[in-house]
Amino acid sequence: MDGASEARPGLRLTISLDGLKCNPADPVVARSSAFSGPVRLSCQDGSCRATTSVSMTAKPRSHPVSVTIAGRTIARDKIRVGRSKRPSLELNQAEDVARPGAPVWVYFDDLYPGERGTHFTVRSSALPRPVRLTHDVADFNNPRTFQARPELKPGLADGTYTFEVLGPHGRHILNQRLTVRASRPGEPDYLGKAYGPDLYDPGVGYADSPHRHSLRVARGGKVEVMWHDMTPDPGEEMRLTATSPAFTHVVRLRSDDSKSADGDNPRFVNTATIRTDIKPGRYPVTVVAHHGRVKKVGHVIVTAR
Repeated sequence: MDGASEARPGLRLTISLDGLKCNPADPVVARSSAFSGPVRLSCQDGSCRATTSVSMTAKPRSHPVSVTIAGRTIARDKIRVGRSKRPSLELNQAEDVARPGAPVWVYFDDLYPGERGTHFTVRSSALPRPVRLTHDVADFNNPRTFQARPELKPGLADGTYTFEVLGPHGRHILNQRLTVRASRPGEPDYLGKAYGPDLYDPGVGYADSPHRHSLRVARGGKVEVMWHDMTPDPGEEMRLTATSPAFTHVVRLRSDDSKSADGDNPRFVNTATIRTDIKPGRYPVTVVAHHGRVKKVGHVIVTAR
């Protein structure tokens, strides 16, 4: 029996027998005090299968299972039924410690007598917004698992955050806590391998232009800003910006997935426009990454024309 090593009430399992020689017209039936009633197996080419569930009222003990053909017992087994478990929430992340901005798997196990709802939400100050949990139909054994994979807020302070599961009509079900901590010196993801900003003329192109941290640009002209980072913080690919008093606006750096980026470190790029109302001079171009731990500055030298 698949899934029966420690079966909880409500758990789904498969009963199977192979190598049977019987009249196809004879019923093959499994019986156990762990089941709600007799279970009819479907047979083809000597193999019989059935899917059933452990009764929600099954007592926590070892239950005998018998299989009969036309009333004649042909196989016996046992199923160990454990105690019912209260609804529970698991929070799993890729790293040992959850990082700000990182995705987190949320698993809600609602396999418990009397639980019937299908609309569940998780909310937390660590999340940008409440998250609807979806039924995990891929979990064969547990028919009442619900999950989601939201991203934590990127700017979270180190600390422990409460995740609350809400049922239909906002009914509180349970709380679970998750520790979030930004990476620290010595950890592989602390600073990544960031360098830049590289500044170049977009008319010339990155491949044919020297990779400089300083570039001459006329007022009203364009400048391409590029940033490299081997290990960005989780979600940082969507948050990187380049700022300068010489730019008309803050420039959001986008991930460069062009053909020219093949084989290069992960890189992020966008085009800035130089203001027309500023004096010629030398102005900083700043990129801040890794929650403020990495700050690098290039310069544009603005000319009248």
